[in-house]
Amino acid sequence: MHLTLIRNATLTLRFAGLRLLLDPQLDAAGTRDPIPNTAPARRNPTVELPEPAELLVRDLDGVLVTHLHQDHFDDTARRLLARDVPLVCQPADAERLRGDGFADVRPLAARGELGPLTIARTDGHHGRGEIGAAMAPVCGFVLSAPDEPTLYVAGDTILCDEVRAAVAEHRPDVIVVNAGAARFVTGDPIVMTADDVVALARLAPDALIVAVHLEAVGHVTETRADLRERLQQEGLTTRVAVPEDGSEVLLACA
Repeated sequence: MHLTLIRNATLTLRFAGLRLLLDPQLDAAGTRDPIPNTAPARRNPTVELPEPAELLVRDLDGVLVTHLHQDHFDDTARRLLARDVPLVCQPADAERLRGDGFADVRPLAARGELGPLTIARTDGHHGRGEIGAAMAPVCGFVLSAPDEPTLYVAGDTILCDEVRAAVAEHRPDVIVVNAGAARFVTGDPIVMTADDVVALARLAPDALIVAVHLEAVGHVTETRADLRERLQQEGLTTRVAVPEDGSEVLLACA
């Protein structure tokens, strides 16, 4: 398995002979208006892609989309992705994606297959309280195949009972989490904080944690430097990877 962070939560993955794209945010920097109710108000994405979007969508065997917020599936992705590419999503998003013209949308209620891959859908909470309830439904995915490490992509979620249950059930070798403590002017963070990443690393001591979703959208409040400093304090720098945009994550378990 080879995993490369593109930007934000957008990943490319070579897994069991397949080339996959996860949560494609492919807009050029500054294309979108600031997210409402955030401060400071910054246009999004806040950084450019490390390589042209046209290259990222070539020769794909599948696309996985955890939910349809624009920092996970945007207008450039809608425009550039081949209409016949297998597109795995949560059931709540299938109608919209078919309406966008995609012919091979595969809503995943619980578990399915993509070639040699088995994909299980997981749940999460995109925040707490009223804000969490108002956000769009989100999901994650667990990918497994013979002779490959098991990968859990948690998606846009805080550390919650559903995440703990997914770790206990699937015992993943690699866990990708959306960190950065993104938040609105009011309310708690809507993705994982440094505290959540540390707690998850303690919960899954045999897994490599890969923290993404950093420094690419305007409402993220914790930086890579913040997270790395915390990991250094906790003695977790070998257990949690914090990759730069465009870099491949070295997977010791692969």
